[in-house]
Amino acid sequence: MLTLQGCRARQQRLLRVMEENRWDLFLTANYRTVYYFSGLLGPAEAPAVFVLGQDGRSFVITAAAGEAAADEVIALETYSTARVVDDLAGDAAALLRGALGRFAGVSVCGTEKGRLPFELAAALDGLGIENAHRAVLRLRKKKEEDEIEEIRRALRLNHVAYATAKATIAPGLTEIDVYNAMYAALCREAGTAVSFPGDFATGERCVRGGGPPTPRRIQAGDLYILDLFPETAIYAGDTCRTFAAGSPTDLQYKAWERVHTALKTAEAKVKPGLLARALYFEIKAFLDEPAWGEQSFWHHLGHGIGHHGHEAPRLIPGSDDIFEVGDVFTLEPGLYSMAMQGGVRLEDNYVVREDGVENLFAFPLEL
Repeated sequence: MLTLQGCRARQQRLLRVMEENRWDLFLTANYRTVYYFSGLLGPAEAPAVFVLGQDGRSFVITAAAGEAAADEVIALETYSTARVVDDLAGDAAALLRGALGRFAGVSVCGTEKGRLPFELAAALDGLGIENAHRAVLRLRKKKEEDEIEEIRRALRLNHVAYATAKATIAPGLTEIDVYNAMYAALCREAGTAVSFPGDFATGERCVRGGGPPTPRRIQAGDLYILDLFPETAIYAGDTCRTFAAGSPTDLQYKAWERVHTALKTAEAKVKPGLLARALYFEIKAFLDEPAWGEQSFWHHLGHGIGHHGHEAPRLIPGSDDIFEVGDVFTLEPGLYSMAMQGGVRLEDNYVVREDGVENLFAFPLEL
């Protein structure tokens, strides 16, 4: 989980943004952002509110229990035998109205408008409301060390999943068989059930897609792309390995070598100040060069991860993002074709440091 120290560091950065924008208050009802600033992660279906005043005072309304980086935690009741609980948003709004009375002379509030339910917005009547969405995105781009540690924790699950898959994959098994083996290993490692989305595609299913596992049986010579992002508490790692069902063919190995070189080349080039799309174009040109690759690299080269699965910096032609210290991101070059019986994609996760990148994942890249 995020640390109170990390949450307070994020609040200090938020206070500077509030001063720049002349917001008297910041309010978010996005449960992910509430967690980001307070350290309390409630269920997605229950309202949650975090409020920070320009004087540094704060409160959080949440159904979650525990210590928070806030001056006051106001409990939102989600279950009761004494009364019917069927209007959580209304209950949260009533709590919010009462708590806002602690702040005098407030006129302007910055908030993530797109995540503000009607009932909570009504509690802000009389205040000038400004959209803080872009400011929050900018704050999220730089990761504090507790966020990076959460990603490392998720990546330990990826390591277990790949080790299990490598030992399990065999012709005749289905994609679901391999998925079930991985998921059982993840639950044992985590000590509980975890969310386990990703791409679990074999053979021709790899060429232009992926998605959940299917009853498709693995054929001898298939390539199996496993792009995994299990999530324990919002923050997820996002890595990919490709395994061969049997000995790789010459073409498959040639593709692996090309993709591996692309990954390592991109990794060496990332520095603070580099334009993300410039790296995309350079690596795409390298992947497109051999005719046997069929110019099949069709997706992004990578993206930021953390608070959400895809965020800045985005390594696509349409991005103006620049790499900065504190960015956590993926690199994921790939090549695909029917002749390969699928495709090869390799992906690792990195944090940008002053002098380059730190790789956060250490599982072998071999087929």
